[in-house]
Amino acid sequence: MTPLPLEDLEPVLRRFGVLYAVFARPDGKVLLHWGNASAIPNHDQDNTLVGATRDMARVYRSLDRMLLPQMDVQGDHLGIRSKVGDKVVYALFFESRRFETSTPVARLRAEYAFCKSLGNAVDAALQPWVAAS
Repeated sequence: MTPLPLEDLEPVLRRFGVLYAVFARPDGKVLLHWGNASAIPNHDQDNTLVGATRDMARVYRSLDRMLLPQMDVQGDHLGIRSKVGDKVVYALFFESRRFETSTPVARLRAEYAFCKSLGNAVDAALQPWVAAS
């Protein structure tokens, strides 16, 4: 399988302030770890990141028939999980402090709009790779 297009993904991840990303095939084989996960606290018993568990195949199955991206909170960090067709699943993490707003509803709207834009940008960067795979 052709490696993921890091030259297309990295500028998107940097532009959106992603701290850590993991990309995997539907069978769970990790294709790419990007960034540094050490700043993101681990809160579950398996000492893994919410939405980016060691079992990426389970993450892929959990997204079936869901509106994408799915959002998760990990301490002061927000994460999204999404997939591109049946070829790749990913989880991306970034600081959530950027969404300070006057009301919780406004914050949720800002977070969702940001996550949707980020997911669309990552999907667009991956589309040529998915089409060629």
